Amino acid sequence: MPNSIFANARAAALSVRLPGAERLNRMADCSSAEDAVKILQEAGFGEGAASSDPETLIAAEERSFAAFVRDAAPDRRVARFLLARWDFANAEAVMRAKYLKRDAKTMAGTEGVYPLALLEEKIFADDYKPFSPQLAKALAEADAMFVGGTATGRRVGTLFARAQYAEEAETAKKERSLKEIAALRADAANIGIALRARNARIAAEMEVPGGTLTKRELKALAQEGADTIREIFRRSPRRELIACALEDFTAGRALLSLERAADGAALSVLKRERYSDEGMRPFLRYCFERLAEIGNVRIILSCLANGADRAVLRARMREML
Repeated sequence: MPNSIFANARAAALSVRLPGAERLNRMADCSSAEDAVKILQEAGFGEGAASSDPETLIAAEERSFAAFVRDAAPDRRVARFLLARWDFANAEAVMRAKYLKRDAKTMAGTEGVYPLALLEEKIFADDYKPFSPQLAKALAEADAMFVGGTATGRRVGTLFARAQYAEEAETAKKERSLKEIAALRADAANIGIALRARNARIAAEMEVPGGTLTKRELKALAQEGADTIREIFRRSPRRELIACALEDFTAGRALLSLERAADGAALSVLKRERYSDEGMRPFLRYCFERLAEIGNVRIILSCLANGADRAVLRARMREML
């Protein structure tokens, strides 16, 4: 793995190519997704992919980002943290393909740390030794579910989601910023799980590891009313996440404000250190800003394609540095 100095220098050189808030705002003001795509193409988004299809451009950008992380990350644990979302999604897809007799390539997406070919080879051979302990454990348990006839969409999805958060918590241990980001993300996930479930038992079964919420707090989120929840979390470090969640929950809406806050958790942590070049901070800032911009591009293009109100579009956009 390259050292931090090399990784930071590469990140600094690439950061000038990010679309930036000004360009994203121009996209959000476009009258159509086609017009927004033209702005992206002018900026080189999609790594020169010869297509105007939004999903093709986004997929190309994700592949480019993942390749950068694999090549430049100063620590393999950091690479595993940044790419866990794709590794666990692909592992789950390959496991499902194994038992559904489907082509895994049609179900998988961007490659993370593990090449898709390796995932296919080893998962179909029931050999999970090449993978991280968290992923290997999830694969073995999923295999047992399918063999035993107990696999359901929710059970398998929950299994891999919980394993991904365990992976992120484990790989973040030695980097203070990543550790804080991992805990924020896990807490946001558990807040959403509890409020959606409205059932303490189900919330406990689906709880993801790595967060700071207590069992009592999770139970309250799953069964108490909004006013009681606000009082319980009145002095909690997570009160802002709770406020975002309850804003939509009490209005009977999807928890989009919570999702926005959760996706912005990384940048909210790094924003406090935006002028620090200590360790791998510049590398991490670039990575999380690029992920946020890929997410914002997806939101903008999806909203424009579906004729969403501009206020809804902007409310869904993720925070930027």
